[in-house]
Amino acid sequence: MKSSANISERIESILAINTIKSLKFKYWNACDSKKPADILACFWTDDVYINFEDFGIFSSAQDMVTKYELYSCHGHLIEQHTGKNPIIKLLSRNKAFGFWSMSYNLIDTLKSISISISGTYEDLYIRGKNENWLIKETVFKKRASMYRSLTSGQCSNPRIGKSLTSKKTV
Repeated sequence: MKSSANISERIESILAINTIKSLKFKYWNACDSKKPADILACFWTDDVYINFEDFGIFSSAQDMVTKYELYSCHGHLIEQHTGKNPIIKLLSRNKAFGFWSMSYNLIDTLKSISISISGTYEDLYIRGKNENWLIKETVFKKRASMYRSLTSGQCSNPRIGKSLTSKKTV
């Protein structure tokens, strides 16, 4: 028979994992809904590590959100992040690792192009003083990308596992 302490620990683990999943979906929804303040609320407030390949490397969530506002918060950009297959491993009561598959689609109605990208996220989550889980580190690794013209029907040659531009730490 399992002890009540063991059952309590297991319940706490299940709750933590579900809260972390909800946090990641909240983050992606905030990106798709163009809500910078909601994106920022998903991150640890102190020093972070954010590596989004082509979009940049950041040690501040605010710097990443500022760049997001500049380049992504436009009505002609329609985005959809679809996360799936999460693997969440609790490292301690206040620290967890997450691995996700993600598909991203963008339609730029001004340039008449669409972009499809697939890849993985590796995240480190920290539980804060108020018991909320937040993203401390996140690394996106692209697996494939394709650009399409919406007017000519032409597609780029699909790229597998390669960044399209160089990275710059901000």
